[in-house]
Amino acid sequence: MWCEKMKKSVTKLIANILSVVLLVVLCLNFSPFLGERINGISSLLASASSPDSILTDKKSNISADNLKPKTDNTTTASDDARQAMHAIIPKDSDGDSKITETPADIKKLMSAEKKKISKSKAIGKTSEQAYGGGGTILTCGNIQVQSKIPTSFYKPDLSSLLKEGTDLEISDKSEPTILVYHSHTTEAYSLLDVGYYTKADSRSDKSSQNMVRVGDDLVAYLEKAGFNVIHDRKIHDVDYNKSYDSSREVVEYYLEKYPTIEVTIDVHRDDITFKNKTKIKPTTKVNGKKAARMMIISGCEYGKVKNFPDWKENLKFDLQVQKYMCDTYPDLMRPILFGERKYNMYETHYSFLLEIGTDANTLDEACYSARLFGKGLGDMLNKNYVKNNRITK
Repeated sequence: MWCEKMKKSVTKLIANILSVVLLVVLCLNFSPFLGERINGISSLLASASSPDSILTDKKSNISADNLKPKTDNTTTASDDARQAMHAIIPKDSDGDSKITETPADIKKLMSAEKKKISKSKAIGKTSEQAYGGGGTILTCGNIQVQSKIPTSFYKPDLSSLLKEGTDLEISDKSEPTILVYHSHTTEAYSLLDVGYYTKADSRSDKSSQNMVRVGDDLVAYLEKAGFNVIHDRKIHDVDYNKSYDSSREVVEYYLEKYPTIEVTIDVHRDDITFKNKTKIKPTTKVNGKKAARMMIISGCEYGKVKNFPDWKENLKFDLQVQKYMCDTYPDLMRPILFGERKYNMYETHYSFLLEIGTDANTLDEACYSARLFGKGLGDMLNKNYVKNNRITK
């Protein structure tokens, strides 16, 4: 008796499902524009009409993902452009409201790290406390310069230097205009913000985790502002002591190949470790999201530094960048470090070294700061230095 009732119920259920399938098929015949979603539902219902499916897969359900139309994400960008843009997923590039989002590739790295990180392997703590670093602090409005040069030799008059400004003029930003490179390419970051670190000096030869990854986000936002940017991805610190020699060869190569390049940026990260093994991670919040604080390094011809006669031109440009960034993102920039340094800054009047956080900051924080810096620098150049003031939105 019970079996007969069960058979009738199943038969009735099958009949109802087949009626629905028939109705869907009729709709498809008369409405060819309904597309892939109905086709997907039709297939699922057809498979569900099998008695075996009904009796053995009671918990099966239709996932919303199965109903999403397939999209074509093919890009027509050049190989070089795709290299620079790979770090920014399409939705990150649609508007500034997405600039705070953690890119998908970094989320994946963070997820993998969560599974293996252990506090038992901690070497020391991380701290977001402020770090001075010595020297003389000079202030003008909302910008600061940390000078390591004796005032008896030179004391920058920040107000006068800001008023003098810089003579940079970009005639055609569609031509290669900016060069981004990394003398210490393998410098890397923590992946998780957990209050401790497990590597004494975080480094990686993987471009998905080292300074190249950070540079990708910087370049992407400069390109969003309409600039043609060259991103050198070569590892220069295989021999750490010769890293600047290696990067200098690349800088000079690109300057000769593309005479239109005006601005060169050597992107690094800092390392601040106290004797008690605590690492400093200079951090602030922008739009509610943690960002690695950044520092511009500007050098001069003093002491052991020779053949850098136009260093003041670089300092004037650096001050303009610092001011714009401080006006736009208060507290994101550390004071400019001005000292007995040369690096490759003498190659153009508009060159500087940029430290984005330290190895105690996370890759996510560093890449966020790189995007902010790229947006800020792009806006500044468009507003003040591109001929005819052609701002690309």
